Amino acid sequence: LLVAATVYVVGLKSIGLISALQNVMTGMNGNGLGFVLPLILVVLSAVIVLLSGSGTALFFAMVPLIPTLASAAGISAIAVAVPMGLAGNLLRAVSPVSAVIIIVSGSIKADPIEVVKRTSIPMIAGVVFMFILSMILFL
Repeated sequence: LLVAATVYVVGLKSIGLISALQNVMTGMNGNGLGFVLPLILVVLSAVIVLLSGSGTALFFAMVPLIPTLASAAGISAIAVAVPMGLAGNLLRAVSPVSAVIIIVSGSIKADPIEVVKRTSIPMIAGVVFMFILSMILFL
């Protein structure tokens, strides 16, 4: 998963998405919109976690890019890294292909989608709450 996530990040860099994100963040520097970059990366993490089932693969692949993106946005790298890492770990319980969901659904003989339905509301609420608190603490 880490290799696949690294290839994904290299692909994002090669199509210019990372440099475009840097340019947008540099243009917004000082506008009081420091929460935009962490929000974009949390949403990107959420999509990758739901598809792959791994909460840490994208985070570890993005670690080398976080300081560059954070400095372009004019915010602390911690304000980017903490919400991204925590969102990945929280949303792993919402992915029907994550190991924990497969093991739990297999042991209780339930459909993985049923388990995901039970965990989705608390985990999404946790991500929203975590994001708000992270922005209060780190911005």
